[in-house]
Amino acid sequence: MARFIPENAETREFPAAAVVAYCYESKRGPALLAYKGRQSKPARFLAFGSAEARDRSLASFVEYEEGIETRKRERQQAGHGLAVGDIVYSVWGYEQTNVTFYEVVRVPSGRSATVRELEADRIESAPGSMTGKSTPKPGQYVQGAKEKTRRATGWHTLGELSKWDGTPRPVTWYA
Repeated sequence: MARFIPENAETREFPAAAVVAYCYESKRGPALLAYKGRQSKPARFLAFGSAEARDRSLASFVEYEEGIETRKRERQQAGHGLAVGDIVYSVWGYEQTNVTFYEVVRVPSGRSATVRELEADRIESAPGSMTGKSTPKPGQYVQGAKEKTRRATGWHTLGELSKWDGTPRPVTWYA
């Protein structure tokens, strides 16, 4: 679907915000039609009482979108900060809490790391409680565990994996 562009519209482009705006005079007065990125549906399609009100609204929208784009760029460029030997973990499960620990075995780049699953100790909180704490055994890999390369999604995170801070992680299980 093609974008609607009003006749006699003044085009205003804001690359830092990934916004293209069309300012024009409609039957209702000064109007604004703005698109975000490659979208075909308008992000803003408004009429105003004055050109100044339209410009204030556009400036506010562009400022907001620039903030979003800046945060997006920072997140994409952020490295994980992990080194070989660091331990990361994943918490998962349905009606129970499982923790899987991994050791970083290679760091191909600041945006990815190769990990291998570790064996872990499980200490029961009280007999029969089916709850406890789990800690990894560094250097002791699960037999048959293969190396997996994960991309970073932020500081000290690899996808769903987070850096282990040294404290035992809570777990639950069924008999």
